[in-house]
Amino acid sequence: MKKKNFFKVASLFIIVSFLIVVISNCKKDVTEQTIQPAINKTAAVMTAEDSLFSKKIIWFDGIMKNYADDPNYSSNKQFIPDSALWYIEAWFNAKYAFTDEQYIKTETSTETLTIDINANNNVDMDDIASVYDELLTKVKTMLGQSTLNNKELILLDLEISRIGISEAVVNIRPVFGEKGIMTINYDPFGDDDYWYYGEFKGDCDLSVYEDTDAAQKISGAIMAHRPIFLPCPGCYYTYSDIDTVIRQGYEYQNSNGEYLIFYIVRPDGNFTPDDKCLEPDEMNFHFHGEETVIYEILEPELNKTFMSCYLEGLQDGDEYDYPRIRHHNELFFGIMHLVIPGWVIVDKEHLAD
Repeated sequence: MKKKNFFKVASLFIIVSFLIVVISNCKKDVTEQTIQPAINKTAAVMTAEDSLFSKKIIWFDGIMKNYADDPNYSSNKQFIPDSALWYIEAWFNAKYAFTDEQYIKTETSTETLTIDINANNNVDMDDIASVYDELLTKVKTMLGQSTLNNKELILLDLEISRIGISEAVVNIRPVFGEKGIMTINYDPFGDDDYWYYGEFKGDCDLSVYEDTDAAQKISGAIMAHRPIFLPCPGCYYTYSDIDTVIRQGYEYQNSNGEYLIFYIVRPDGNFTPDDKCLEPDEMNFHFHGEETVIYEILEPELNKTFMSCYLEGLQDGDEYDYPRIRHHNELFFGIMHLVIPGWVIVDKEHLAD
């Protein structure tokens, strides 16, 4: 079954289901065809886990302030490497990341740094403070090199890639976003949305070079439609335990064997113009497919909340070295922690300022 026909059937099923719900509940208003990003006004009640998280960050923030205020300050506190990285990442995101803003475009970059391991196989607090200065400089440099406008840090993901006797190598992956508001219909792509699959080549006629492509357009629509959490006046969420989920594109199919994420493999490498051009029905099919992967598969599987994504259209080879074109997915999830007025865990700062 072609994607176009499948998508029409799926759309009809959703519309019929929606009408049944409206008829069965007269108190509900009819939803407009235009869908703004979902504003989730969750209950403003901190759980025991939220309170414990806040206490940890407040404690860690107090130590980091001591280092900032007194060049001679020193602490004998030690952490196991994983715990050290958890505190650095959670505190950095609480202080500098603004996840629950509306973004229309994202960029990500990678860097590394090393952190010393002592004779007890732990990380000294003094070394954490020293590494923080290097980390902040690297993230600010990457932000400065970003081509986005009105940019902000969405999240920072840290991961130990290699650990030795005397040091650990840490991967740094920040995700930056361009703030903006985009009106999203149920099907965000219209009659004129024929986009080249990737390589930043613009539309299918290769006549509109906007430094964009189908992958970028779908990614932007996902971010514009991402739920925004506004629990109460003065409240906000911060995130910890961030996971970066990499998907090649072949992992998820519907009942008709169609890839939810854009993915085509040709053993002979002969990709046709139709292969490389995503027409409006295909753009909408993969937009909804990506949202299915994010919200219906990965969020429940990880028990974490979707934070951001970066999609890139690539041409490479699969495990058998067969040529393929695909949308490479980098999807970011984290554990949400509510912060209510009176629990000022850190002084928020904008890195772009």
